[in-house]
Amino acid sequence: MELSRRHFLSGAAVVCGSAVCGCAQNPAGRSALTGFTSVEQDVAVGQRELPKLLEAFGGAYEDPRLQRYVDGIGKRLAQRSEMPDLPYTFSIANSPVVNAFALPGGPVTVTRGLITLCDSEAELAGVIGHEIGHVTARHSAERQGQQVLATLGMAVLGIATGSREVAQLAQVGAQAFLSNYSRKQEMEADTLGARYLDRANYDVSAMASFLGTLGDQSRVEARTLGMEGQIDQFNMMASHPRTVDRVEAAIAAAEAVRQEKPFLGRDEYLDIIDGILFGDDPKQGIAFGTRFVHPGLRFEFTVPDGFRILNSAANVMARDPEGAIIVFDMAKTRSADLRRYVANEWAANARVSGVEAFTVNGLPAATGATRGTVNNQPMDVRFVAIAGEGASVYRFMFATPPGRTASLSEPLRRTSYSFRRLSAAEAARIEPLRLRVVRPPSGATVADLAQGLPYGRFNADWFSVLNGLAPGERPQARDRVKVVA
Repeated sequence: MELSRRHFLSGAAVVCGSAVCGCAQNPAGRSALTGFTSVEQDVAVGQRELPKLLEAFGGAYEDPRLQRYVDGIGKRLAQRSEMPDLPYTFSIANSPVVNAFALPGGPVTVTRGLITLCDSEAELAGVIGHEIGHVTARHSAERQGQQVLATLGMAVLGIATGSREVAQLAQVGAQAFLSNYSRKQEMEADTLGARYLDRANYDVSAMASFLGTLGDQSRVEARTLGMEGQIDQFNMMASHPRTVDRVEAAIAAAEAVRQEKPFLGRDEYLDIIDGILFGDDPKQGIAFGTRFVHPGLRFEFTVPDGFRILNSAANVMARDPEGAIIVFDMAKTRSADLRRYVANEWAANARVSGVEAFTVNGLPAATGATRGTVNNQPMDVRFVAIAGEGASVYRFMFATPPGRTASLSEPLRRTSYSFRRLSAAEAARIEPLRLRVVRPPSGATVADLAQGLPYGRFNADWFSVLNGLAPGERPQARDRVKVVA
């Protein structure tokens, strides 16, 4: 039977007009689709998912003094929220990535990388207050409600068109669209966060100042990677779409702009973060500029100049601004012959040519090459497998735009031959980078103070972002600055 547009609209109205829509008032006073789950269910979900989130971001950062400090800020704000009796927790994830998260029912997490970027207690409070706003507004429940309605609506659409495939495809699209916070939800979380900061007498303007720093950090990160068109891909701006103008509007909406003596807490904050781990944790391997060292697994290698190393739980990736990529990881092999491993196991679905054996610092190795695509772009791909202990294999995959393969051949060859195992004594001597707070010596330049950072020619840019310095501003404009050593 053919259904008309009127039938479809009538069916949608039945769905949205029933009790299943679950509209309720959130603490901001706006109707929200939160009735699909209860607050008690929010709490259960948050407590269940928190360990998974922390594991995905390097586990919990083990610093009892810093943890107590973050707890104190979070509880001070939560007690001034509309839902002070939720079982809030405030965690620090051991990740250099700059991000913050709120789970339903109370868990709030900030990363170690975000803490190093903040410049005062009020700035960190602004981030935590914003995340508490997501909790009290029940934005996760609202997104779930919207997703359920999207699913129901697509079911009606599927009936109307007679196409189950159309309904399934549309449902996937709805899920992807609802995966991040909307601008309306971000505005609401900022308004609530500003309200909580004002009630706790924190300087509410710190919310906007930190967002400005976050934007600067995104631009430097993107420039470092040669990806200026994707400046918000690398931190919390991806899941928290905000601008300074909208944050300032939210502060005004919260009527928190007439503070007389608000607390900023810069000195207190710099004291507490002095010595915090900066960049990679040794347990996950450390990037020192173009050199990657893993003291736990006892190996190191060096990538060519101009490549930026990105370390994750799954692999180590390095890329240069013109699109060349290096991926390093480890795997297991069933083959005693590494040439067979490269051709038949690792690259079984590719036509690998020129497979040959060689040695890297006394370790058996094999290599082969093919033509493939990366991000829909043609690439020359070279595989290098190096024998590890037992059945383990160390693996480099080099992907280069065809027009650059010849010029990068020698630098990438040097990367392969730079791989070596570390002795126990060498591994024990490797120390991680730490953030230190110092008074800038008279006459010291940005370049002088930025030398300890691991970003090579971008060190000065990163130093300025860490310390909130405007272009051309001298370090002496701050009584104390953050350095890395």
